[in-house]
Amino acid sequence: MGQKIAQGVYDFRIMREKGYRYVDKTDLLYPLVTRDGDALYFISRPRRFGKSLMLSTLECIFRGRRDLFKGLAIDKMDYDWTEYPILHFNFATMDVETLEGFKAGFVARVRRSIVEAGATYDPTQAPNDNFADAICFLARERGKPVVVLIDEYDAPVSAALSDPAKATAIRTTLSAFYGEIKNNASDIRFMMMTGVTRFTQLSVFSALNNLDDLTMDSRYATLLGYSEEELDANFDEDMREHAQVMGLSYEDYRAELRRWYNGYRFSPDCETRVYNPVAIAKTIGLKRKTFAPTWPKTGRPSALINYLTMHDIEKRDYENVRGVSESTLDICNLKAIQPVSMLYQSGYLTIKDFKNPYFILGVPNEEVRIDLNSLLLQYAAGEGRLTPPQRTENGEQRTERPCGATGEA
Repeated sequence: MGQKIAQGVYDFRIMREKGYRYVDKTDLLYPLVTRDGDALYFISRPRRFGKSLMLSTLECIFRGRRDLFKGLAIDKMDYDWTEYPILHFNFATMDVETLEGFKAGFVARVRRSIVEAGATYDPTQAPNDNFADAICFLARERGKPVVVLIDEYDAPVSAALSDPAKATAIRTTLSAFYGEIKNNASDIRFMMMTGVTRFTQLSVFSALNNLDDLTMDSRYATLLGYSEEELDANFDEDMREHAQVMGLSYEDYRAELRRWYNGYRFSPDCETRVYNPVAIAKTIGLKRKTFAPTWPKTGRPSALINYLTMHDIEKRDYENVRGVSESTLDICNLKAIQPVSMLYQSGYLTIKDFKNPYFILGVPNEEVRIDLNSLLLQYAAGEGRLTPPQRTENGEQRTERPCGATGEA
């Protein structure tokens, strides 16, 4: 196909300018960006599922960069390509070792985003007040409402789950910040917030009652991740080459690829399952002779690891978890989080079936099964709670596996 497969690039502009392959999702973004009024959205997905790429795509749309979308679905639609002022925040990989350190880092992140948008930051005011002032200033100065993009809204709370008091204090700061979205909704053209975990007590959920949660919306079940049809349309030649490298027929190759990396279902009303995009990029891009875990090697989810440093994991059959209500999958009380909730929101469990009003959950695929088994093996070996998380090179948190743990089922 002539285009490179990106394995560590999550910026839409760079992908398009450098000739990386982009799986077109703009047909799904079109109804979101053209919504007239109350275009305030939230979506939760496991880590490394394309959330940052989606936000950078939205940023380019709202900057009016039609040149970057040549040949894509939205370029053929009647979108007007108006340029809007944009406030883009990313709260991933923040230092939460101390509450003071978090507050300093939070101020720095907010200040940088506000200044980059063309507004000023007043150090005598709280971050939430500066956020509100920036929305008002940009809307008045540019004569257009503001686009707000928030990546990993939940990361600071997730990174502090091993200390519930600290996590609660961090949540309070974030709640005040996110509350300004409702307070200034009349000056906001569009808002998209992403995260791994759905903390329903954050004011973005409790106060922002017009927030449109897309997490389980069947219309957007494939917004993040790749369907079988998308693999056919974008990676057919690469998959056929990889099948030859592995010495497999194409049918056997696709069956094994599906077993290893497919299986994520995000809506009770849509049975379509998707592949983890990072797993596909690393597997098809490298074309190794064997399939191997990819997603777990980028670091275990910080929310899960910080939770497991303080809690025991349940001994149960995680291949078939029955009787789970939708409310169970949300996280309300930081001191009473259920292991199933953490495993689901972290991507270790997914929807297998839905019998109203209950979900049946299970492990999505083989690479996740291997990593989950290594966690269970650690507990079976009598080692109890996990060791404190350490940082990987890309800022993710990881946990050292016990000596001799292979992760084999």
